[in-house]
Amino acid sequence: MGIKLYRYRTFKKNWKEEAFDGIVEPSSPLYFNDPYDCDFCFQEDISDEIHERKDYVEMVKKYIPLRKEEQDRILHADDIERALRMVFWAHGKSIQGSVKAFLRNDMSEMTNELRDAVRVVCLSETYDSMLMWGHYAMNHTGYCIEYEFEKDDICYSNLHPVEYTKDRYTISKNDIIDGKSDMIYKITCRKAEAWSYEKEWRIVTENYSRTRSLEVDPKTRYVLDLKENIKAFYLGAKINEKEKSEIIQFAKKNNRIVYQMILSANTYELRAERIDNV
Repeated sequence: MGIKLYRYRTFKKNWKEEAFDGIVEPSSPLYFNDPYDCDFCFQEDISDEIHERKDYVEMVKKYIPLRKEEQDRILHADDIERALRMVFWAHGKSIQGSVKAFLRNDMSEMTNELRDAVRVVCLSETYDSMLMWGHYAMNHTGYCIEYEFEKDDICYSNLHPVEYTKDRYTISKNDIIDGKSDMIYKITCRKAEAWSYEKEWRIVTENYSRTRSLEVDPKTRYVLDLKENIKAFYLGAKINEKEKSEIIQFAKKNNRIVYQMILSANTYELRAERIDNV
């Protein structure tokens, strides 16, 4: 028995691509509804500890084109702060405040770059959440896909439970120096306790549109093929008959189970009722 997880969906354009063909396109965390999603902090005064001279050179290159003699000045100066200011002045620019503050701001700008360096598929442990049906399945008019993941699945190693906590992940000196392989998952699979009702798991992948070679068509989509992982469909309590019929007909032909979500008559709960003729 593998891990059963669920994905709430709406009947947007091309919805059959995901529901019937199993094609899932991971999303950028920059566009998630939680502004803190995949965000992180830097340990206090981390810039004092981790920057070597070559790091300063690479940082400055993002702002001005460095000549070789200017790179050498930064690499070999006794007073690194004065050297940096002189290089900026030579290009008609200046460093506002202290170099330490400038470095901190530069590192803060890295956060969005790092957040956009991954792509994420969001899943849940539960199919009967009133809030999630309302938020992610268009007020119960959508549907939910049940997936089952086995250890030999290609994406299993990229599947991680979300940790709910009061504090954002803090990147330390050792995280950066050691290049910890699990750092990216600690960043992308950590959310505020307010979201704990989602009981979320995530498939975390690289942002292939940023890393593929220039020879590859930039319009090519990076997608996951989860067709064989689909085991069942759950239909929203207020689903339209047209889409309901289409899912049922597909399920009959492809040996999938279909459940209808039912609103309780006496409580604020949902229950799943299997459609027997599927």
